[in-house]
Amino acid sequence: MQVLTFDLDGVLCHPPFGINPGRGRNKRRDTPGTRGLLWRTERWRYYGRGPMPGAREGLVQLARQFECKVLSARGEIARGHTESWLRKQFGFVPEVHLRPDWHETPAAFKVRKTAELGAVAHFEDDPHTAAWVAESLEAVFLVDWWRNRWLDAPKVHRIRRIPDALATLADLGLTGG
Repeated sequence: MQVLTFDLDGVLCHPPFGINPGRGRNKRRDTPGTRGLLWRTERWRYYGRGPMPGAREGLVQLARQFECKVLSARGEIARGHTESWLRKQFGFVPEVHLRPDWHETPAAFKVRKTAELGAVAHFEDDPHTAAWVAESLEAVFLVDWWRNRWLDAPKVHRIRRIPDALATLADLGLTGG
């Protein structure tokens, strides 16, 4: 089966207060990761959040045809909370890949992991990450947020909900078989 990877926050999981904070403008690829207070407390920041509209149906549909894997910049320390949330919200836990430490930026981690996992497409909300990952994949599906609307890049397909990607995957000849 072909592999699809999914960012978690802003793609599968609704962001806090429904606000997606990142613009992704003017980020540099050679920037090192940073250690901050949020890195240590992030496992507690995800309580009480629901899935994005269409995420549950979309992931279940795609999991019938593809090997679906979650690829999040959350730290490894949040694994238990993350897997518990996925089980509760989606009824199953796909393979989950989290950043082992803060030394690598979220974008660099996702570029590296999509290649290692052999993904053919990735679902993302951060425009900087989406453009970079798209350089090495067949397609990146960018969940539409007003803060990422400035991005127009090759192989980046804007979607409102995960099920919106099904037709594009078919048009690109990508199948799970």
